[in-house]
Amino acid sequence: MKRRHFINAIGAVTGGVIIGKPTNIFASSKFMKRSLKNASDDESFWKIIRDQFLFPEDYIYFNTGGIGAVPTIVLNTLESRTIELEKYPKPGHDHNNWIEVKKICTGLLGKGCNIDELALISTATEGINIIINGLPFKEGDEIITSTHEHPALHVPLINRWQRDGVKIRTFDPDLKSGLGNIERIKNLVNKNTKLIFLSHITCTTGQVIPIKEIGELAKENNIWFAIDGAQAVGSMPIDIKNYHIDFYTFSGHKWTLGPKRTGVLYVNKDRLDILQPITVGAYSDNGYDIQKGDLKFQPSAQRYEFGTQNEAVFMGMGTGAEFIQTIGLQRVWEHNRQLAELFYNGLMNISEAELLSPKEEKYRSAIISFKIKGKDYQDVASYLTGKKRIRVRVVGEAGLNGIIVSFHVYNNANEVEKILEEIRNFIKS
Repeated sequence: MKRRHFINAIGAVTGGVIIGKPTNIFASSKFMKRSLKNASDDESFWKIIRDQFLFPEDYIYFNTGGIGAVPTIVLNTLESRTIELEKYPKPGHDHNNWIEVKKICTGLLGKGCNIDELALISTATEGINIIINGLPFKEGDEIITSTHEHPALHVPLINRWQRDGVKIRTFDPDLKSGLGNIERIKNLVNKNTKLIFLSHITCTTGQVIPIKEIGELAKENNIWFAIDGAQAVGSMPIDIKNYHIDFYTFSGHKWTLGPKRTGVLYVNKDRLDILQPITVGAYSDNGYDIQKGDLKFQPSAQRYEFGTQNEAVFMGMGTGAEFIQTIGLQRVWEHNRQLAELFYNGLMNISEAELLSPKEEKYRSAIISFKIKGKDYQDVASYLTGKKRIRVRVVGEAGLNGIIVSFHVYNNANEVEKILEEIRNFIKS
């Protein structure tokens, strides 16, 4: 993928938003690359990144797993494109821009991913619903998932269960052994199993699920394999073609630093004719005749797109995706994990803290969850977020009743020390 200038629109990397001509996110980012290259050390490098966000100095944001913040270059793209669209209204989106955004998004998913396999959608929730409602299940078919999924997956699964009589089989993730999850899934597989649908990284404990090995299990048993990648894309390198995945979806407003109400659905080209589009309209079709009842869908994942689109937000998503790739997904992963491990090890030295995240470092991510023994998790969150301006998220899923702390490119080691200090202060109080 070509890296092109989308950062020079913010001038001298001051964090200021510029409103004017539409941001050209498809030209070379010489200024930002030079700034990053000339950063004297890691501290300078990450300060340049941090300066692209609008956080107040007395506010610490640890909730990327809930929703990400956007850098000023994304705000500039969003606002300038919106103004341009209001100056010169048009009924459809620019096809060339649409394709360019998809090209940028393929870089988030690894080599071999093709733009024809991507649909631009509103959220991971929409992608999940397209998958669950578009597959040809019949009564008695079974779907395997975990008890640690986001409501965005559990609710659509229950909806299909109640509507069509499919059966949902669940397992509790193995937090002691990442590979133990393969065995737990294997024990649920039978002749009626049609789909395995899991998170790449769980929203509850931040466990990295061994999707490559599970994908191999699914392939061996002729089972469809779908992934909710909301907590993975933008936080780590991904090689989707190496995972035997049929369907993968993620939101643009978390780790990829895009605007709210954006997302991507990946459908393996060999599964396009299996996953039936449920909601369709203009742009879904490749020709139709209402009198004859003829309808041809687009020969690509565009068949899952429909109707009037807000082009500005998707251009903003492209800017965010390019921003995170310019930093480098491997570098992002290493930075985030270093902070997460600093926090994890700090919690281990607090006797009152109970860690909920996996014991194996290999299967931990940029998300760490914990609880304080004898303390209500809501009180802990209220103290940190409400009183100390350290934004965290509660995790009530699966009855964990804990706190999630997410680390991303705008966080640093000083902030980790600050939250650890405040956790100790809360316990003392």
